[in-house]
Amino acid sequence: MHYSRLMIALIAALAIAAPACAAPDVPCPQYINIAPLPGGGTAIDSQGKPDGLGAVQINIPLAYTPGWSYLGMSAYKGSHDGTVETDNGSGVLALGFGGWPRIYASAMQVSSIWPEAKAVNGQVALSEEKAHTPALAFGVQDILNKEHATTGRSYYWSATKSVQLDGHNAYATLGFGTGRFLKRVFTGISMPYGDRTNLISEWDGYQINAGVTYRPSGRYGNTTLLAAHNGKVGWLFGLSNTFDIAR
Repeated sequence: MHYSRLMIALIAALAIAAPACAAPDVPCPQYINIAPLPGGGTAIDSQGKPDGLGAVQINIPLAYTPGWSYLGMSAYKGSHDGTVETDNGSGVLALGFGGWPRIYASAMQVSSIWPEAKAVNGQVALSEEKAHTPALAFGVQDILNKEHATTGRSYYWSATKSVQLDGHNAYATLGFGTGRFLKRVFTGISMPYGDRTNLISEWDGYQINAGVTYRPSGRYGNTTLLAAHNGKVGWLFGLSNTFDIAR
């Protein structure tokens, strides 16, 4: 079977099976809305550079890894599951380093109490995408293990590949993670719709998320707006500003 068709078949099977296989485990509430990881709310190309015709997800990491000259700043508003305060705001500062391997680092602020910033995160590119093989990456969310009382430090592996979906270019991601990923497979797919809009669907190990991004200034516009729905906790809204300072 052609690789693109295999990836699509895997994603479809997981999306169907996800609700049935879901256990009562719940990730840390702070990490239930959007990931401070590559592609979270912002479209990027296979080199990790901002690109409206690239791949984007919500709460799972792309294997496309930003490198030197990448700068991202974002803020989002979502909800918890109701066991703690229901509102959940998140702010992320992200930087890319190196030419190869490319390394991504981010800090995520999830509390209005500044000393309680929760997550420092990192990802390293392992291989580039080729004609018949995906890009591969390894990463860690919450490197400092701030949420050790719940799901804590999370290790993950991710693969992303461009695919053809009904004649349109799309991007499929498949991975596995511990901690907030609940030792489960995660998967997602995104599709550019013109050079301003991207459609997103994913299973993050806990819930099914879906959303849309919009760039008012087009393909290389710095600002991206996100409207999404986290399957178990409700709506998510926000914006990101990303820059390729070498462009």
